Amino acid sequence: MSEDGYGEVLTDEWWKRVGRLDHPVDGSRLYRSGDSGDPAFLLLHGIGNSGAVFSPLMPSLAEHGPVIAPTMSPELLAGPTGGPTETMTPLVDWLAAVAPPPWRLVGHSMGGVLTGLILRSHPELVRGAVMLNAPLPGVLDRIRGRDTVDRTGRALLFMKLLSRVTAIGRPRLPGFLRGPELAIVRNALRGFVVAPGELDTRTIARAILRSRTTDGDDFLRLAREMPDWERDPFVERPVRIVLGMDDPLVPLDDVPAVADAYPDGEIVTLERCGHFAHLEQPRRSRDAIVDFFAALD
Repeated sequence: MSEDGYGEVLTDEWWKRVGRLDHPVDGSRLYRSGDSGDPAFLLLHGIGNSGAVFSPLMPSLAEHGPVIAPTMSPELLAGPTGGPTETMTPLVDWLAAVAPPPWRLVGHSMGGVLTGLILRSHPELVRGAVMLNAPLPGVLDRIRGRDTVDRTGRALLFMKLLSRVTAIGRPRLPGFLRGPELAIVRNALRGFVVAPGELDTRTIARAILRSRTTDGDDFLRLAREMPDWERDPFVERPVRIVLGMDDPLVPLDDVPAVADAYPDGEIVTLERCGHFAHLEQPRRSRDAIVDFFAALD
């Protein structure tokens, strides 16, 4: 582990402390850590991921309350053309089936966008929210528009490519191919994280590989259709926005637009951190989450 905690493993054999369950509504996979109780930490993943992407952080976070990370499908937000309540009610009802509100919401990347939409449509269900590497609203404009040749544009192109690969699905490979697969994924992560070579092999195998879903392309299509009311100023619930200083998808140039969307939100930046704060700087991410909600409680 590096001196700054990059890629730190917070809990030994963390994968043994994360339960894999089926969602009671549609049978989709959800991940849980910690005893039952309220309010729960409800973790929303990003494009091409699943709830598994939070697994390395979950046992440590569960020391402060139950943690639930469901795996969302874009069908939950099919046709987001109505007002805030009509658009988000299917997702909100689906989340309420596994964690009664009020929620302590934590959204990563596209999950942060969905967190923002829930805040605007059903603020009464949210205790507070932390957004990790959430592309609000600058990257959504890039997804809707033409790609650029700057670092963010190149990262976006890589994300689109990876989303199309995940859309094909990933069959389980024989054991002797696991090593090459890990090497390929490490190389692909260079577009998103600071030092993929410093991430623990088990983190890649059990959090990232297991998290590759078949809906990455659908989520990108959903991002292009996100309603414009997502960027309206929001002041009703406490919000903390955590950004990696080296995140190519959510550059610090976007901070003014984020501040406009969340005028009362607190912005926290993490040094030596790319697009996966909870995997690259897990201790700092956990502390940012825990301290924020402890102050509310």
